[in-house]
Amino acid sequence: MAVKCKELIYTSVNALTFRISGCTENLIPIKEKGIITALKSSDPKGIYFNKGLTLEINKRQYKVGIIEEKITEKNIYYDVSIDKRTKSSTFIMPMLTGNRNLFFWSRLFVNCFINTDEDENCISLLYRWSSDPLYIKFEKALSKFRNFKRKYDPDTNYVMFVFDIPKKYLKEYELFLSGGYSKFSKSYKLKILEFHNLDLYSEAGQILFKHKNRRKALENKLGCELPENSELLSIINKKNETYNPETYKFKKLI
Repeated sequence: MAVKCKELIYTSVNALTFRISGCTENLIPIKEKGIITALKSSDPKGIYFNKGLTLEINKRQYKVGIIEEKITEKNIYYDVSIDKRTKSSTFIMPMLTGNRNLFFWSRLFVNCFINTDEDENCISLLYRWSSDPLYIKFEKALSKFRNFKRKYDPDTNYVMFVFDIPKKYLKEYELFLSGGYSKFSKSYKLKILEFHNLDLYSEAGQILFKHKNRRKALENKLGCELPENSELLSIINKKNETYNPETYKFKKLI
């Protein structure tokens, strides 16, 4: 459901991101070192918000963490996110059974981490809390997973579920830490694609199977020829894959 406000349309994309579309030609992105840090309206009485502020979009709060400009042939829109989706969400979360639909990916799932302030080398799933009866059943189902470790509330807005790494995927987990995505077993690569409902030609598929098209695109971007044994995605930054409560904490509403 989209809400029209002063010719701008605000739409919830998922639990992590909302989108600003519509009359975006009246928006001016403020940049620092090429990165958008704020958006303001060309009208002095229009909107202005920057990183750190909390907004309410369609009765759901979002903290402005990342602002991305998207340009298409027809228009320009902006995706505003609390944080980036982690690499763990793509490559580690499928170690749990099921698929995106089972895990409320588009509605309530926020992000996946491999560390929290008290847990290391785990699978931690952050969710927005909900009173939806289906979500309540989902919570109970997660607690029955064989590798379930604990559940806790970082604050009143979120719930965190922590799982141990399944023993059968310990090798894949170590490869993930070292950036060896293409070295995952074929069965686990296919499990990742199935979990996310992706095919071999998707970005994840091209990374896992080292597709020539992605290699060529990276070489064009970097302006150099990659060694034949190069992985086609950078190694993880553990800080980005570790839960930081301050990143997700909602602040002043405007």
